[in-house]
Amino acid sequence: MTESKDRRPGSTMKTIDKAMFLLGFFSPETPEYRLSDLARAADMDKVTTMRILASLVASGFVEQHPETRRYRLGTAVLRLARIREASFPVIAVLQPILESLTEDVGESTHACLFSGKGMTTIAIAEPHRSTRVFIDPAQPLPIHATASGLVFLAYADDAIVNEALRRLNVPTTYTDSTVKSEIELRQRLDKIRKNGCAISSRSFEDDVTGIAAPIFNWHGKIQATISAACISTRMTPELEREIESAVLRASVRATRAMGGEPPKAFLMKIRENA
Repeated sequence: MTESKDRRPGSTMKTIDKAMFLLGFFSPETPEYRLSDLARAADMDKVTTMRILASLVASGFVEQHPETRRYRLGTAVLRLARIREASFPVIAVLQPILESLTEDVGESTHACLFSGKGMTTIAIAEPHRSTRVFIDPAQPLPIHATASGLVFLAYADDAIVNEALRRLNVPTTYTDSTVKSEIELRQRLDKIRKNGCAISSRSFEDDVTGIAAPIFNWHGKIQATISAACISTRMTPELEREIESAVLRASVRATRAMGGEPPKAFLMKIRENA
């Protein structure tokens, strides 16, 4: 009998997977949960949920309010984040590159990491203009509906792409321009690989055009993304090309600043599109 590959909580799901699954429900919109509410949201029985939460509380990843008895993220999350940034200062390296890119294109820019289900924003730079795209660092970005997510999928391993395609069986549609099928997604990814970057207009928010490029590691594999989030109504074909070129150049700078090297084929695409 083969083991199920369904990642939803079930009998074959390992305890560590269940713990990570539960942690993923905490968000700025829902920072706290009652036991019964979290069990219901996760489709787990209350006994299993309580047992996992008890372990997470003991390790500091979750804490329980002494009066309301609601659960929330604990301070161990902050400790790991500080250790990660002190050891591998991604934000410190990327922030000046983002600020330079924002100065060049006059739009909000940001860098993202893949977090298992979507893209997590780790650094942001905003232009000195009143009308700009506001980027909420606490809001996960869907991989099928944003330029950051699409460019990550275009250069990601097959397993990640296949999982994204599986989830498209029940797609979340944000606008009329959101990718809605496997055929459409594969066509978008092929085009991104040919161009070197992703351009996604009004696919997540109605007046936002995202232009994103990959950041590679020392093995030539994608490790992060860098993007410009632009107001769609002021975009022109000429401005779009200028921002695309600027984002591609910034991706090369970011890759090398983080100790990586873009694949030769990627550098050739940049020269062809220059």
